[in-house]
Amino acid sequence: MKKHLLVISLLALMLFGCGGNNQQQQTTNTDAAEVEAEVQVAPVPPVYVLSDQFGTKFLLQANFEENVAPEAPDNLSRYKYIVYNDQFYPVLFKGAQLENKEENNFRDTYYNFDNLSGWLYEMQEGKLLENPENEYDAIWDAALLVDENYKNTTTILDLKNRENRMIKVVALSDDLQKAFENKYGRKIITSCASAVFSDNNSEYQLVNVQFENKGDEALGVTALVENGEIKAVKEFPATYDETSTWRVDDGGEFGGLWADLVVLENGILTIYTSDSGAEGCNYQNYVVKEDSLIKGNVSTSLYQAPL
Repeated sequence: MKKHLLVISLLALMLFGCGGNNQQQQTTNTDAAEVEAEVQVAPVPPVYVLSDQFGTKFLLQANFEENVAPEAPDNLSRYKYIVYNDQFYPVLFKGAQLENKEENNFRDTYYNFDNLSGWLYEMQEGKLLENPENEYDAIWDAALLVDENYKNTTTILDLKNRENRMIKVVALSDDLQKAFENKYGRKIITSCASAVFSDNNSEYQLVNVQFENKGDEALGVTALVENGEIKAVKEFPATYDETSTWRVDDGGEFGGLWADLVVLENGILTIYTSDSGAEGCNYQNYVVKEDSLIKGNVSTSLYQAPL
């Protein structure tokens, strides 16, 4: 009898021991899976990309040593959408595109798209430019490449004057012009609202103002105006040159910043801007900090000088 009890006790210990090991193994596997899931969904920052002619392919430009593509970083596959004209468009990561050295003219344009090196994405379906007017009608400006987290945590605000935003047609009120002149102690030469938008609480304008020179000291200002009041500014002082003051061949005229995309990112107002010139375009996001427009971490420059 004692012998039978001893055998039963040993069997019980073995069973409980195996069960304990299985439970520990399952817990370890679960923890590893959770860690792996966290890594897979870790947000990646938005980046600007170059488009082909009609907006079917997009290139995150990169220089590959000896024109040999390295192994693609894992985070590149986390980018899932292009943001363009206030819309999200699903894209797929396709891998590396190598430079065509014989044909590359080093312009960041649709007609040189296939000759540049970088990481390639393609629209899942459709294209950004559905009805081109002619062979020169193309996507010239940069698009924003984002991940699922960005889409889920971002609200796009409608740009009310998008259709005519490149024409200086939105004039400032007399009171607002006086407010700028009083703030800077200079007369205004030109002014316009380059973007008009709103959220649930306020009406906004993104405003560009050029003041009269003081000697050879030129001053341009881009400002965020909220409900008719100057809220935050970005100043662009420069030495006046009648040919090129702020940008090459600008004729001494301040173009300022134009809004391509305005969003609430986790509740924070963020403005993605473009600054165009004769040789290309600079892109930069801005956020409000106290009374200033402060550069964010998303920027690029496209070199598009004529051949």
